[in-house]
Formats: sequence, structure tokens, C-alpha cells
Amino acid sequence: MGIELTNRQMTATDTEADEREGDHREVPDGVRAGALERRRYLQLLGVASLLGGGVVGSAAGEETGWNEGPTVELSEVDRDATAWEDAADERIETHRTAPLAVDVTDSEGRALEGAEVEIEMQAHTYGFGTAVNAPLLLEDSADADTYREYVPELFNKGVLENHHKWRFFEENQETADEATEWLLERGLRLRGHTCLWANVDAYAVPADVEEALEEGDGEHVRERTLEHIETIIAHYGDDIEEWDVVNEAIHETSFITAVDGSVNPVEAPILAEWYETAEAAAAEEGVSIAVNDYNVLVGPHTSTRNSYKSQIEFLLEEGIDLGAIGLQSHFGTASRLSPDEVLEALNEYAAYGIEIKSTEFDTYQGSWDSSEAQAEFFYEFLKTFYSHPATADFLMWGFWDGEHWGDDAPLFYEDWTPKPAYDVWMELVYDEWWTDEAGETDGEGTYGTQGFHGEYQITASYDGETRTVETTLEEGGTTVTVDLDVETESESDDATDSVPGLGIVSGLVGIGAGVGYALAKQVRTADADEEHT
Repeated sequence: MGIELTNRQMTATDTEADEREGDHREVPDGVRAGALERRRYLQLLGVASLLGGGVVGSAAGEETGWNEGPTVELSEVDRDATAWEDAADERIETHRTAPLAVDVTDSEGRALEGAEVEIEMQAHTYGFGTAVNAPLLLEDSADADTYREYVPELFNKGVLENHHKWRFFEENQETADEATEWLLERGLRLRGHTCLWANVDAYAVPADVEEALEEGDGEHVRERTLEHIETIIAHYGDDIEEWDVVNEAIHETSFITAVDGSVNPVEAPILAEWYETAEAAAAEEGVSIAVNDYNVLVGPHTSTRNSYKSQIEFLLEEGIDLGAIGLQSHFGTASRLSPDEVLEALNEYAAYGIEIKSTEFDTYQGSWDSSEAQAEFFYEFLKTFYSHPATADFLMWGFWDGEHWGDDAPLFYEDWTPKPAYDVWMELVYDEWWTDEAGETDGEGTYGTQGFHGEYQITASYDGETRTVETTLEEGGTTVTVDLDVETESESDDATDSVPGLGIVSGLVGIGAGVGYALAKQVRTADADEEHT
């Protein structure tokens, strides 16, 4: 069960106090509380045009010191309360799918017409994930059994809710490591949350550091924070693909104040030093680093959003290679955004040329009319977010009411009855955005489709022979060749049998055709990362 939490104090210009994002306040075990895997070349996506809104470069149209990513040029369709979905679907088709061709050949490399082909998606490239409670994941109980069943079934990405936080990690590393290993063994990709979080009320700050804060010992804080960043990133290596370096630097400033005094926290010298240290450690392991904060999307809370952009720009100007911009996305009834408002906000962050991730989505705050109303907003936000070409991950902050910081998670009630939003998740992620198709090859021995980016199994069958291969479908598409151990008669063989004396000539023609086919195939598949068995 989650516990009732107090909310953070907001900046003076950020209103709707009952809708602000909360402080994830957790407690230690026993008092249960609620590879650089792919750095997209985002700027290259700007060449695509969209029905109802093209993709453009900088949100502000200005020259900057960084590689600007793709933004969405909004049209009246995007701003229409009923027509927004058509534009979103068009963007999804453009940016989340690619052509997948399967060539089926016989033992001599000849194209097989009429071969049966099955294309079965295995996993999304896009991150669809959740926060995971480590003690629950590892305990022996009926709820834990159900929890362990759903985590790998519903998600391809995870983040530990607590146990990668500093104090949790130092005091109970065994739990952190076991939970991490469990998730990795089941194929989930992991992000690290977090190297540093200065919230002393959330059991995230070690006792000695908390004492140093009370005594004003800034040098101890500096030494311990820098040391821990290196330690935890190196400890997990490339098992964790990305780390939040300083969680909520805008709001939780006690570390910064202890080291640098009264400075603008988003431009503090120690902030740059933390990120420089993290970048060096991450580079050693081949992983990336990120920023993460709240009230930087919802609301909109203009003051916080501007501070977040100032922080990002400060780090970029300091030469930090940020891998992701994390947007916590805790929505309440009074902080909801319409699809066009979501797109406009994402455009602001997309201009930095860095992947955008919704890291902690939920809808527990405020007085929602019903679970159906929450599901309706969930559908609208998830589809809009996924449709923006600069986004890469969507993670919810827990999925079951029995283990959620506000007791109101998106997918399941406490008794494990699915909520309306569960149907939204399954409908979109594993149906509408999932590719399972079958058909027969044409006269060129090819069967093709348009598939969602991800991992695939391809099975081809002909004349009693079957072979299965695996491939990855990304931007630009791919062609897979499946060779079957069957023998077929070529047209030249038929001609030799029926017209005596033409065998040599027909054989030479067949060789020439085979060479031409092979050359054509090389050209078609040179850039497609072809798997050829």
C-alpha cells in the first residue's frame, strides 16, 4: 500500500496547489511505502512532413548552440477536440513504423513464389515501462506473484521506485541488485533513478550527508555526492542504460546550497560538476545521463518550465552530453493538457535535440469524476506523446493501487481488477501499435508490410520446409532473406526438358539472371541490416 503524502511547496507563480506533483516520500524496508542503447539522430527526423502538420526544426526558429530536434507544426486539426487523433495517427504512421520486406528463396537462391510468411512482433523499440517496487518484487506472497506476472507481461522497460536512490542503495544494496537482476533476466531495459536527490524527508539522503547539511559542512556534501555518482554508475555498468543525475534540482536544492551557497540552483557550479562527473562515468560504461523534474509539463506551470529549460541550456553550454529530458507527468484534474498543449510543450523541449521521456506518469491527484475519466485522459495523452517524433519512452509511476505512492495507479485496483485504463494500454501498446501479419510471397519471392519499430520473428514455409529468423525493424526499414532447403525447377530446366539442344544456352541465361538477382538484392539490402540464414 502507498502512504498519504504531503505535496511540495510550489513557486509563487505556479497555481493549482491541489494539482501539483508530489514528493514520492518513501520509507525504508520494513515500513512499506507506497547502452547508450539508441541515441537517435533527432535532427534527421525533421525531413518528414505530416498530414495536418509538418515537422520543423527549432521551436523558436532561432540559431542555437546545439543540434535542434524535430518539432510538430500544429494545424487546426491538432487543436480540434475531436480531430486531434487523426493527426496523431498520421504522425505515428510516419515516425513509428517502417517497411519490412521478407524475401524467400530456395536452396539455389531462387525466389519462391507462394511461400507462406508469418511476421510476429516480439517487443517494441519504444520504451513502455513502469516504476517497480523492489521489496514487493522479491517477497513471497500472492500479491507479489501477481505483480511478478504482470511486470514483464505489460512492460519492456523499468525503473526502481526507491532502491537505486542513494540511502536505499547504500543500506540495502542486496535488494537493489536482486531486483535489478530479476528485471534484466526478463528482458526489461532499465533506467536509473537516481544518482542524487536532496529530499531529506524521502529517505534518499544518507545519514552522514544529512548531518553535514545540518552542520553546514559543504565540503563533505561535495565529496560524498561526487563519489556516489561515480560509484553507482560504475556498479551497474551497462545494465542500466540511463541515469537521472540530479533529480528535481529545481525544487530540492539543499545539496546545492550547502556547496555553493545562495545561487540560482539551475546554474550552480556544483550542478555542472555533478553532471561532468556523471558523464565521464557513464561514458566508461557506454550509458547515458538525463535530467528529471516535476511540473515541467503539467499545468502548465510556466515558471517551473522556464527554469527547467534554463537548466538544460546551462548544462548544454557547459558541454554536457545529455541523453534524455525527463518529464515526470503526474497529472491532476486541474493540470490536464489538451493534445495541442502537450505538443506545444514537447516542441519546446524537442528544440534541444535530446530524447524526451515521460518518466513518472499517473493521474491520481485531484478529484477525477471516475476511472473512466482518468482512462479517457490516459488515452489522449499517451497517443499524443507517442506521436511526437522527439519522444522515446513512456513510463508510469507504478501500475497497481496496492503499490502506488498515491494509492491510485493507472492500471489495476487493489484487488487486481483491471481499470478502464488497462484496456487503453492493451488496445494501444499491444494491438493498435503491434504488428502480427501473415501472407504469401509474390512473383519476386517477396512479402512486405509496414511494421512498428521493434524486434521480430519471421517464419517462412514452403513445400513442407519451415525456417524462423529474427530481425530488428528501425527507421528506414529492413529486408530479411530466408533461405529454405527446398529444390525447385527453374524455367530453364523446363525449357531444357522440352527443347533438345537448348540446355547450354538456357543454363547461361539462368546464370546471368541469378547474378542480376543477387546484385539487385545486395543493393536493396545493403543499408537494411539484413539477416541472412
